Amino acid sequence: MNLINLLRTIDSQIPIVALDVMSPEEATIVQWLSSQAREKLDSPVYFWNLGVSGLELCQIAEDGGLVFKPVPEYKRPPHADPLVYIFEYINSFDGAGVFILGDVHPFVGKNSPQLSWEILTRIKNLYHRLKPTDKRIIFLGQNIELHESLVRLIPHFEVPLPTVDQIQDHLESYLSYLEQVAQEQEQNFTIALTGEETESLARAALGLTLEEISDFLRLSVKQIWNPTKGVVIDQHLTERVVQYKTPLLSQMGIELGKPATIPFGGKDHT
Repeated sequence: MNLINLLRTIDSQIPIVALDVMSPEEATIVQWLSSQAREKLDSPVYFWNLGVSGLELCQIAEDGGLVFKPVPEYKRPPHADPLVYIFEYINSFDGAGVFILGDVHPFVGKNSPQLSWEILTRIKNLYHRLKPTDKRIIFLGQNIELHESLVRLIPHFEVPLPTVDQIQDHLESYLSYLEQVAQEQEQNFTIALTGEETESLARAALGLTLEEISDFLRLSVKQIWNPTKGVVIDQHLTERVVQYKTPLLSQMGIELGKPATIPFGGKDHT
């Protein structure tokens, strides 16, 4: 399911959905949701998680960046359970709003040691109470597996990793952006990649999110920079991206395959 379908879902009187997204992409997704909910649903977007002391309004700055502004009306009593209070606040909230709740799913997760029956029941009650309103909730996090009593209630969406074409488009646009920044700083910046080499680079970057690819490109520019030549982006970037992503993926238990060293087929000439 894609994000456009998520917007259509919450616009169809389905008040709560779950969105599985990789950690590096969270801010990008919140930014996209903030922009699209305002444009297509005419609704403000709010963000909350246990690490935030209060509720924050998500806004798009003039430069397109994401800005979080505290909501002064959100005043949790010192001894109130933060999870219980946010659901009470949403229930009594007057007006429209899309509330993105980060990392709530462990408390309502399948076989989760943190499962809270009180929170589970509150969510089910809130689901039915929010249906006729303009208030919506998005559970945001990683590896979301909801309790079986919620599976039929709450649609589950997932942001997939980018395809080769998406990565290639991102590489071209982000390298162009970095080139423009270098020109403004009067630095030499040369993109010496053919179309075929850009595609090879995109294939080598498979498995990374677009945000991770942006991080990689900025880091590479710092490493490549030469006081005489400036920055030259060429086919050597393909080897760099493999070196960059290998430890990231291995931390997730994903090992990249190594090329075979033993020839297959043919006659044995020994």
